Amino acid sequence: MLFLLTVSLTAANYLPAKPTKAPAPAAFTEGIITTRVSLPGNPFDKVLSQLDPAKGNPQEQMQRIIGAMSPAEQQQMQASAQKSPPAMTMGAMMLPRKGTIYCRNQEARVSTDALTYHLENYFNSTKNTGLLLMAAQGRPDQVAYTYDAGSVKNVWQSISVTDADYTMKTTAETALVAGYPSTKTTYTLKPNAAAPADPALGGMSEKPVALDVWTSPQIPQMLNFAHPVYVKEKQGITKLVVYFDKERKHKLLYEFESVQLKPVTAQNLQIKTTGQVLDYAKDITQIGAKTLAIMFAGGPQRSGKSTDE
Repeated sequence: MLFLLTVSLTAANYLPAKPTKAPAPAAFTEGIITTRVSLPGNPFDKVLSQLDPAKGNPQEQMQRIIGAMSPAEQQQMQASAQKSPPAMTMGAMMLPRKGTIYCRNQEARVSTDALTYHLENYFNSTKNTGLLLMAAQGRPDQVAYTYDAGSVKNVWQSISVTDADYTMKTTAETALVAGYPSTKTTYTLKPNAAAPADPALGGMSEKPVALDVWTSPQIPQMLNFAHPVYVKEKQGITKLVVYFDKERKHKLLYEFESVQLKPVTAQNLQIKTTGQVLDYAKDITQIGAKTLAIMFAGGPQRSGKSTDE
């Protein structure tokens, strides 16, 4: 009976249409992208991932979140932290979590917050220059400086992946990241490039053992300056996973959460600074000292406001 029905429908051209593949999204040239950084499996990650800069000082938020945990949950978190490599615990505290990228053609501004500091970074890919602002969450202290991308490329990108150290392999694996089809490329640390395990890092190497990187042709390559890892990709990076140990237990995840195609104004791209603006090429020592002081210090309240407020 089913066979006869199929024949009848075919003869009458009534066969149901085959599902069509969803069209690829338009190339992103202007709009707002939200990003997220996490350390899956890290004992503090569950707490830190709940922080929202829009809800006030991150340190106060963290105190409230931990205070709402049961004594058993707090003890479990502390026990797990003691077993975790110190470098991963430090990274969990220092990493910016949620970020916003404002992009218009060849200009972009990134705004993000970590536990102890607020960071904004403006980049103009046509001029290959930018402006970076780091402000303490707890005090009015800040440092702002202009830079030339050719001389300052890796300053805020704590991990750098080079052809000399890593073997690259493009795979057939794809994923949809924030609505954009992305292709996976793997990077594996070459045996002769692996540094000895450092006891200070909990037995991990200074260089990640591997990375998985997803890129999309619809995302501008110039936005790759916005994430914490420098990878020389020709397309825009929508997601990456960094593995710090051979067992791939300790890792960092960066990914796009959402992409909105909408007009971006000149004000969205502007960084508001107060006080002196330094020049990275001339003031690198002063910039380094101020940056470390801001990153490793904090307080209960911030006196200033970010550009996004």
